[in-house]
Amino acid sequence: MESVYPGVFRLQHNAGANGYVILAGAHGDPGRVAVIDPGMPWAAGGVLRELAEGGLLSAVTDVLVTHADIDHIGAAPAVQAATGAAAWLGRADAELLDGRRRAATVYRRLLSKWHPRPFPRGLTLLDGGEEPFPGVRAVPTPGHTPGHTAFTFEEVVFAGDAVLGTDGGFRQMPGFLTNDREQALASEKLIAGLGARWFCPGHGRVRELARRA
Repeated sequence: MESVYPGVFRLQHNAGANGYVILAGAHGDPGRVAVIDPGMPWAAGGVLRELAEGGLLSAVTDVLVTHADIDHIGAAPAVQAATGAAAWLGRADAELLDGRRRAATVYRRLLSKWHPRPFPRGLTLLDGGEEPFPGVRAVPTPGHTPGHTAFTFEEVVFAGDAVLGTDGGFRQMPGFLTNDREQALASEKLIAGLGARWFCPGHGRVRELARRA
């Protein structure tokens, strides 16, 4: 694992999207570990080995998923099965998983048929404002998907695919992957206004954000 901030690490042996690990020690519960976006299902074994080698596997209590795309949620059931962890996901994205909500773009509808997404057991649904893990706050950031959720932890924002980073700030995901363009732009502004110092995206490198005067 690569350290990106005190108590925060980036997984090195997952696949698909960036995955992260948070330790709750600074928030009064040293025995708890959360995994954010563990990645594609076929790479779950690498995630579990990496956690075990770091001495963290038995301490994982929560899997936080920014959204229901397979490259983010795919390994969540395997992590749950190995650890008994709770899984957290935005309510509207859970409705995509169980078929109550239809994907907004043709590409997404085709993708869901080609790559059915696993449904983690015992999902806890997020509506925004919850603290699913010590020191972590759930922030609704719809647009890329209807129930997309970012997570903040101290000076860090885990943005998933709400926005991508650039040297000068942020950029949007491609339109064919975007559920609602107006919502996506509003979520970009929201993330920019959080005051986070470190930006941990779903794709691309971790960046230190420019501090506002």
